[in-house]
Amino acid sequence: MKKIILLTLILQLFSCKDKQDRLNLTQGVYISNITIISSEDGNYSPYIGHLVIEKDKIVYFDINEPSVNGKFEEIDGTGKFLIPGLIDSHVHITEVQGMLPYHMEKHPELTEEFNNQMPRSYLYYGFTTLINLGGISEEQIASFNAHPIKPDLFHTGRSGASVANGYPMNFAPEQLRFESTPNFIYLESEADNIPDRFDPVDHTPKAVVSRIKNSGGIAVKSYYESGFRGMPKLPVPTKSIMTDLLNEARSNGLVLTVHGNSLEAHSFLADIGVDIIAHGLWNWGKYKDVPKDSLPKEIRRVLDLQIQKQIGYTPTLTVIAGEEALADDSFLGNPELSKVVPKKLLEWYATEEGQWFANELFTDYTAEEVHSIYGNIQEHAKLVLKYLSNNGGLVLFGTDTPSAPTYGNQPGHNGFWELKLMNEAGVPLNQILASATINNAKAFKLDSDVGSIKVGKKANLILMTKNPLEEIEAYNTIENIILGGEVVVRESLSVK
Repeated sequence: MKKIILLTLILQLFSCKDKQDRLNLTQGVYISNITIISSEDGNYSPYIGHLVIEKDKIVYFDINEPSVNGKFEEIDGTGKFLIPGLIDSHVHITEVQGMLPYHMEKHPELTEEFNNQMPRSYLYYGFTTLINLGGISEEQIASFNAHPIKPDLFHTGRSGASVANGYPMNFAPEQLRFESTPNFIYLESEADNIPDRFDPVDHTPKAVVSRIKNSGGIAVKSYYESGFRGMPKLPVPTKSIMTDLLNEARSNGLVLTVHGNSLEAHSFLADIGVDIIAHGLWNWGKYKDVPKDSLPKEIRRVLDLQIQKQIGYTPTLTVIAGEEALADDSFLGNPELSKVVPKKLLEWYATEEGQWFANELFTDYTAEEVHSIYGNIQEHAKLVLKYLSNNGGLVLFGTDTPSAPTYGNQPGHNGFWELKLMNEAGVPLNQILASATINNAKAFKLDSDVGSIKVGKKANLILMTKNPLEEIEAYNTIENIILGGEVVVRESLSVK
């Protein structure tokens, strides 16, 4: 009797496997003999297998070769590598790199060319998911989504949760800043500087988070920035405000991500335990002149607290590099830029008008002085990142593209640059891949749909000719981007 039961179980197992391997597709893609690199926890065990997509979903991946019938495109993956699509969790798609609003109005043809190419440039470097961490209108979202091919876009609502007259509200003229920042937080210390037409009840953390959620935001973006480059001391959130924002975000199923790059900010945010800090700790304050290979005890304490609480840490190393690039005469001649930046816009950057921000920043400095200053800041940023990476910190990939009105942070290209800078900082290649895929997906609660290769998830994938667990340059050997099940040849995305 036991033999009969065992035989029955074996037959059922083979029957189920046979059914699993027989796929009848109405519309799909079959990738054979591909090295699959994916993880649900950041630990990678690549293997050669087969993957099948139906419409926009992954329906099969295994070492066994399936029997596929119906309507599908077949790709021979022999000698190639498949990873999940990359996620840039900190972009600003509402801006044209290197331009202020009046430049965009003055040069509408350059603005239009940039906006038409921008989604394609992100895809060119494998970024299939973007999270816009800043103000964005319904019209801007609709305009982006109207592109025939574009990454999946998520956002944080009409504006960030800035405290009244704080960063980045301070950049807007006083007569416009409150209307342009509808999700500002009422701050008692600024009561005399807030127009009477704004009711404090509408600008509590509870009211602001509710509006962000209702607008379709997946996260709340806030700020802890006391000022830089000669700004007057800016108002910053109180501990009570930030704690309330965190609790309201979580109770609404959202994530709280906060701008902060100084020791003061990271210490404040680590103590509260926010979900994500949207920048690395590169402004060391009183420790700014400490040798580049030494990590002060106070900074280690803050980082240890972030590691203990598993606060997401987004290094954004290209914020520093993207400004420093303005002092590099060879930057605009990089042949990689010509693949993702329209030719006429590249030419405009080289004009006196296009050099406006470089002139504003560096008029009083030589190129050598600029590289010395920025190099020191970058070395501090890399040292902090390496410490976090070596000690179990939660590293998330994000670029802050563009971090300022600099042409140094170009869509897509900036992401590849960030990957390389993380590698230079000493972050292992497996951690770099995880930061831009499963870590980001989990941190922003998108992992049921993207971030790894799994049956039922969206077919946002990258096929490349080199192994990203062996060399960082693999991210520039992309052959195909699979976006929602549609196979796109990388070169078709470059500037025409």
